[in-house]
Amino acid sequence: MKLQTIQKYLRLTPFDTSSETGRTDERYRLAILSMSASVMSRGISMLVMILTVSLTLPYLGAERFGIWMTIASFVGILTFLDLGIGNALTNKVAQVATKNSPEALRQTISGGLGFLFILSTIIGAILFSITHILPWQQLIKVKDSTLNFEVKNTVAAFAILFGLNLFTNGIQRVFYGLQRAFEAHIVSIFGSLFSLLILWFATKNEAGILYLLAATLGSQSLVNLGLLIILVKRKLFTIDYFLKNTKNEAQHLIHTGGLFFLLQIGTMVAWGADSLIISSTLGVAQVAAFSIVQRIFQFISQPLNIFNAPLWGAYADANARGEKEFIRKTLKKSLLLTGIGSIVGVVTLILGSEQIVKFWTKESIQISAYLFMAFGLWVVIDSISSCFAMFLNGCNLVLPQVISFCILSVVGIPLKLWLVSHYGIEYMLVGFVLAYFFVFSFIYGIVYKTYLKNAISA
Repeated sequence: MKLQTIQKYLRLTPFDTSSETGRTDERYRLAILSMSASVMSRGISMLVMILTVSLTLPYLGAERFGIWMTIASFVGILTFLDLGIGNALTNKVAQVATKNSPEALRQTISGGLGFLFILSTIIGAILFSITHILPWQQLIKVKDSTLNFEVKNTVAAFAILFGLNLFTNGIQRVFYGLQRAFEAHIVSIFGSLFSLLILWFATKNEAGILYLLAATLGSQSLVNLGLLIILVKRKLFTIDYFLKNTKNEAQHLIHTGGLFFLLQIGTMVAWGADSLIISSTLGVAQVAAFSIVQRIFQFISQPLNIFNAPLWGAYADANARGEKEFIRKTLKKSLLLTGIGSIVGVVTLILGSEQIVKFWTKESIQISAYLFMAFGLWVVIDSISSCFAMFLNGCNLVLPQVISFCILSVVGIPLKLWLVSHYGIEYMLVGFVLAYFFVFSFIYGIVYKTYLKNAISA
């Protein structure tokens, strides 16, 4: 997109949406606003992530730091436990918003969040109970047995924080559906600043893993509750509608969210459990190296996510109105820019990887150059796939993704376990990338090729 074109959309005043051209301009305006706010939000989040490593790794040591990173990775593993309701709510809100009916929109948002609140409370309680049953000494292997008690307490705290996180993520999803993700990102900025402040105090006192988890995951979730206040002030969420419409919205969201639920499970199984796989096979100390590389490459993946994430709501709005020219042009441009951006970024980071690790970790950990190259390959494939997923989600093409991830899970998890135990993390990543490429080429290039053409053809 040219600089002059971007400047056209950098405005607070909405475009006239009475025509298709005006609606296209308004989608791009809201998307660029969301990208701009997300840049600031993610920038501060990356600062928190950088300080998380540099402040805590020296006093925690590789093993305790690996424990923390393993437990923190459970967020990605367990995201599917919202039953796909958050993603379904995004699409439902986007569809209802096109009808210009404040009453219907209020019912959808209030009832949807009501159901998600009940679900989050139940999930949090169940997870808390399970944490006292699972054999954590086998799941998270540590050399120092005295750390087992700290592991159990931290996992129990995680269960409670995760329940809250499910609900606050759902609130964010409402703003995505309204194509006002920029407001959610602005609130997240305050959450990250608050998290940074708590993290600083915690590390000054060399706080344990439990407190560090609360400083990062807990503080962000609490601040995100401010988004609910915004919805109340705009009369898009009321307690009356919360009570009256929870049941009605639950029926729809469970039906629609079913496919998203299966998709989230597939995503979790496919690569969300990497830290747990490494921990259970090679030991928790190896998770530290993997987590460092993973976080370094977030300097590539996060900006690309910032660029693509607002397009979900834009695709959903255009799909609901049958405006396929917008979908076709936007998809082509986003895939091209994502591909180029990911390749350039990955190559740049690989070239400077040795210096980055030395500076960031204060030479307290050694990481293989091959691990950087293997993870970089995965980042390119994953970034392009995530860009394509925004189009699929917005156009309600969830079933092809579910089938893809079901196949990938059946093939990928045994492949990962075998490769990591016999050859190491690098081969685990490369082997999975190859499996990922062949499965998705088959599904989208052959099986669902016609469906994809129909989604973008007038």
